[in-house]
Amino acid sequence: MAKTTITTPTGVALYPWLNKPDTEYNKDGEYKVNLVLSKEDAQPLIDTINEVFKENLNDEMKKQDKKDLKTANPPYSEQLDGDGKPTGNFIFKFKSKAAYKPAIFDASGETVIDPQIWGGSEIRVNAALYPYFVSSIGAGVSLKLRAVQVIALVEGSEGAGRFGFDKTAGYVHKEESGAEVFDEPAKVTNIKKAEPIVEPEVVKTKPANDGSKDIADIVDKWGAKD
Repeated sequence: MAKTTITTPTGVALYPWLNKPDTEYNKDGEYKVNLVLSKEDAQPLIDTINEVFKENLNDEMKKQDKKDLKTANPPYSEQLDGDGKPTGNFIFKFKSKAAYKPAIFDASGETVIDPQIWGGSEIRVNAALYPYFVSSIGAGVSLKLRAVQVIALVEGSEGAGRFGFDKTAGYVHKEESGAEVFDEPAKVTNIKKAEPIVEPEVVKTKPANDGSKDIADIVDKWGAKD
């Protein structure tokens, strides 16, 4: 099966490891990033991924002379809010081995050397779709990270603004002196309550191996929620 490549629309990066490999769960290391896209932007990618999955499943069934096979979870899922409700967005998971560092480009298409890309950056991703079959998890498709284009960069800590804090009069920390300095008290009105920070959750998907012998039915149920 010929490799299919995709280039995503602009989405929001989650948990990016694009400057150096993440070795926490893989001692060999891997580059990775999750990308959040609206349902409208996500649907064409989902259709492409599902088509590759369908071809892979069909090939494996013929190869193993079986009419049904176990299936792995898809490389995408719905995004949930803090209450477990769908946000209307989808999350796509991209990975590559440490030996294959993704190319990084800026919005003008120029190569960027080791930018510090943090979560919240707006990016586009280029990836290859790799169909696979592993007996322990089944047939599936992975998104192999190849390159990233940074449209809007979030670099380093997001600071107090992340927590809903605005600049106001009061305590000012001066590290060089170690002293605490207070401005004159100011009357503050219309205080806004900070929005709670909600880390996006990924839907846990159930393998679509329900005993069906129809490939189209299996593909339709691939990635369906429990």
